[in-house]
Amino acid sequence: MSDRLEFRGKLQRILELAESQEKKITLEEVETYFEDEQLSREQIDLVCDYLLSQKVAVSGYEKMGGILSGPKQVEAQEEPCPILTEEEQRYVESYLEELGEMKAGSEEEARLLYYFPKVVELAVKINRSQVFIGDVIQEGNVSLMLALKEYDSRNDRELEEQEIMDQVRAGMLALVEEQTEVKRQDKKMVEQVSELDETIQSMSEEMGRKVAVDEVAEKLGISEAQIADILKLAGEEIDSAEDE
Repeated sequence: MSDRLEFRGKLQRILELAESQEKKITLEEVETYFEDEQLSREQIDLVCDYLLSQKVAVSGYEKMGGILSGPKQVEAQEEPCPILTEEEQRYVESYLEELGEMKAGSEEEARLLYYFPKVVELAVKINRSQVFIGDVIQEGNVSLMLALKEYDSRNDRELEEQEIMDQVRAGMLALVEEQTEVKRQDKKMVEQVSELDETIQSMSEEMGRKVAVDEVAEKLGISEAQIADILKLAGEEIDSAEDE
């Protein structure tokens, strides 16, 4: 337990370190920071994924796909990316066609047009079914424009491109992580509402009357407060113990 708490502490401190560096850190810094823990390659990947989910750009980290979502994180990174839906495929094709017709009127616009197709390519690679590909692309474009503000066009082109795309990837993964969690919570709430609704109806039919909150709570093994939180969504009325 103490080792786990110590690791969590180091994870928080490396996040703070990255934030002190304008949310940037290198893969080498991550590896050096956790050198004493002798982490495996997969564990280092998970640390980098965590940083990406916090919108930290990890320079030198090339893994595509996989986000922190549960105990099967390592296996997830080797799964093929979900195939785009027909709607998403049409969106990507139309968007790329529009990009091909755009003309750069300034150096800034030329840089954007250079990176926009790369943003699309990256979005397709990290695409997850929980998020529409267009939303991932737009989040990537926002991250791109923010990143471009930090780099002068006279910098080393190869280094600049890697750092910029790291920030784009971080923004995309943060969106996917957020939307995945939102949908997970939504699904959980729907299941809770369904279970509560079925329990109330079943108990009411069995008892021939409205059931009390404490009765339903005991039946489901949850607190009365939890039931109160989802009663409105369930659309059912039950009596409190005091009303009996």
